[in-house]
Amino acid sequence: MSDDLTIRLRRGSGTPGPSGRALSAAAALGGVVAALGSLLLCLALALTAWYLADAGAHGDTTDALRAGADVWLIGHGSRFVLNGMPLGIVPMTLTALLLVGAFRSGRRAADRAEDGQDDHTLGLGVITFVGVYVVVAVVVCVAASQTAAEPGLGRSVLGALLVSGVGGGLGLATGTGRLEVWTGRVPGWVREVLVAALVGAALLAAAGALLVAGSLLASFNEAANVLSGLDLSTGDAVTLTVVMALFAPNAALFGSAYLLGPGFAVGSVASGVATSVSPGAPVVLGAVPAVPLFAALPDQGPTPGWLILICGVPVLCAGLGVALAGRSSTPLPLDLAAIRGAAAGFVGAVVTALAITASGGPLGVDRLADVGAAAGDVFLFAVASMVIGGALGGVLQSWWQRR
Repeated sequence: MSDDLTIRLRRGSGTPGPSGRALSAAAALGGVVAALGSLLLCLALALTAWYLADAGAHGDTTDALRAGADVWLIGHGSRFVLNGMPLGIVPMTLTALLLVGAFRSGRRAADRAEDGQDDHTLGLGVITFVGVYVVVAVVVCVAASQTAAEPGLGRSVLGALLVSGVGGGLGLATGTGRLEVWTGRVPGWVREVLVAALVGAALLAAAGALLVAGSLLASFNEAANVLSGLDLSTGDAVTLTVVMALFAPNAALFGSAYLLGPGFAVGSVASGVATSVSPGAPVVLGAVPAVPLFAALPDQGPTPGWLILICGVPVLCAGLGVALAGRSSTPLPLDLAAIRGAAAGFVGAVVTALAITASGGPLGVDRLADVGAAAGDVFLFAVASMVIGGALGGVLQSWWQRR
């Protein structure tokens, strides 16, 4: 009874009322809207880019539409083989937009449904939403396949499952009010640990973004020279800027990997054209593509000894996450505060390692055969630094509250 009352109060007068449609039917429509809406946006952007490049003198409309479909699939994690070259880095800005679109569609569908106040009905709605979304992804993958550029069906389906399941599922749970019911049943200390972990991971990602932005700003002249050397038209320059913006979160996570210690690599070590960047080893620069973003890479040679101090940034981020999440909590014994802080640091390390691993992949062969950080090293360094930081943050927070 209290759950139903919570849902009715949440919907209130400012939220669109039920339309008499069952949740499963509304979820099916929401899955179609989420998939086709984002797909149409990618197709429109591809057509615009095609026209800006020499007013569409190269190729035709079908090629542009197929490229837009490929971009949509890449946002779901699909890998391509383009004329023998593997393309596998996911533009995480696009993936985030897909998740937001699925979330909004799911929440809107739940707001307009007449049922969904129990877990069984919500589960059927989520399954329907995900099923419709995946069907659209399979159709797009088959339609966009060609000899020169063939998307991976398995990864496309898996990515569509994750985007629709996480984004659409959370949207449906939020719109029906079940998410509030579920979170209300979770112990307070568990919620505090999860919030602290996410805040710490977000702070580390922000620190990585600041590092990349600062390096790019310090290398502004080199980046400008690279851009001018490409001799791009205005339309091509705009397109390149949009592409770099799509990969901005990837670059920020590479910066986080650098702050953690393992750093990242660009290229294939076996082919002898690898670029390796980390604060604890000399910088090795191989041949890199003429892209302005790569101008942020440091100069080749020994790394200054004091630079190893930046590996303390993840410790600080984890500690701040715990401190910020526990500002309004009751002071704990120092040993319990340390344990909870360490748990938050561990969860934050797992989230960070997964995000950094997902941000890498192949962008071609030789000098772009493997772009990103080693998953195992990142996980070990993240756990070591963020668990220590979380424990220290928990102890200092509890001590300060007692004081």
